[in-house]
Amino acid sequence: MFHSAMFSTVIGLAGIVALAFYIFGYTVEDAQYFWNPTGVVIVLGGTFASTFISFRAAQLGSFFGAFAAIFRDERSIRVDIKRLVEVARLQAAKDIQATEEAVKKVRNPFLRLGLQFALDGTPVDDIMHVMNWRIQKLIERESSEARMFRMLASFSPAFGMLGTLVGLIGMLGSLGSGDLGMIGKNMSIALITTVYGLMLANMVFKPIAIKLEQRTAQRVALMNVLLEGVILMRLGRGPATIADQMETLVATYRDEIHE
Repeated sequence: MFHSAMFSTVIGLAGIVALAFYIFGYTVEDAQYFWNPTGVVIVLGGTFASTFISFRAAQLGSFFGAFAAIFRDERSIRVDIKRLVEVARLQAAKDIQATEEAVKKVRNPFLRLGLQFALDGTPVDDIMHVMNWRIQKLIERESSEARMFRMLASFSPAFGMLGTLVGLIGMLGSLGSGDLGMIGKNMSIALITTVYGLMLANMVFKPIAIKLEQRTAQRVALMNVLLEGVILMRLGRGPATIADQMETLVATYRDEIHE
């Protein structure tokens, strides 16, 4: 079975919330010391503004979808293999109508397309070309999503440091006036923005990027296994042979697909 993405993500988020609660609630007398609107604007505003400049609007549109993806598990490859072997069995029995109906019931669009190619007698080279193109497009799309969060993780500490410099400049400018309140306010900005930047980068953005990269590797491994099964079917291998070969491939890609 696949490891549960939902379970691990929720546990991780719970740990982050608990750590933040401890830092903000038990390391100082008043948790309000960690709240600084100016620092929030500098770090979040700067981080997201720079990210918007770095990516096209179409890429930015996938931001929330990518975030939601870390909570989803991929379907078990066992289900897809079962469907593939079933279609191969029906084809071997020369039950054309049942074979076509079985293909229509396949929920995985990648596998469904490959099976349709195999049933249509599409040359193996053409099947490989189209299916590998689809795999490559998925890699490009999902790598862009992970790269977006990597970018956020790199920008947030930088703007945390910018906030630190802004606060220090304001503090130095206030020294001559002797206004201790203003000095304290600027010193707070100088310190807390670094905290904001580091926490966002290492507790939010970077873990999401890593999770998305792992998800892409998992999906690519699944697609490669299914592609091999489609090719075997196109070459006329029997359902038992296909099932055995699929088990071998699942074992080969075990680390990637967590099966």
